[in-house]
Amino acid sequence: MSWQPAAPVDALPARARMLHSIRAFFMARDVLEVETPALSHAANTDPAIASLETRVMSSRCFLHTSPEFPMKRLLAAGSGDIYQICKVFRDGESGRYHNPEFTLLEWYRTGFDEHALIDEVLALIRLLAGEDLDSVKMTYRELFQQSLGIDPQR
Repeated sequence: MSWQPAAPVDALPARARMLHSIRAFFMARDVLEVETPALSHAANTDPAIASLETRVMSSRCFLHTSPEFPMKRLLAAGSGDIYQICKVFRDGESGRYHNPEFTLLEWYRTGFDEHALIDEVLALIRLLAGEDLDSVKMTYRELFQQSLGIDPQR
């Protein structure tokens, strides 16, 4: 294992600008940045995502695979719209394009329907891409019918 970083050092300024842009995007929309615990006494319940296990004072604990559950507790407590940029950990995902530790953006909007959320995702992607990208909006059903010729709801 080399002492050198895995990512090129010249990528650091671009990463910092991207994180700043994400924070400014959500701040302009009055979405509160939160930080939730990365350590939990319960593993992820999704069987397709393996949790990394550790021990704290002889108690079995897990590093979170997503901040979803503690963020939903904040929502239930009345936090309002929230987002988080954090490290997450997944066992069994290591390779050229996968690292067991990576940075994740997760956000929740109260009162948004799927159309408002799609518009917000597109606005964020366009901001980060630095250009007005073309997009096509379609339902899950329309996509299956157009691409595969089947109706997933039948």
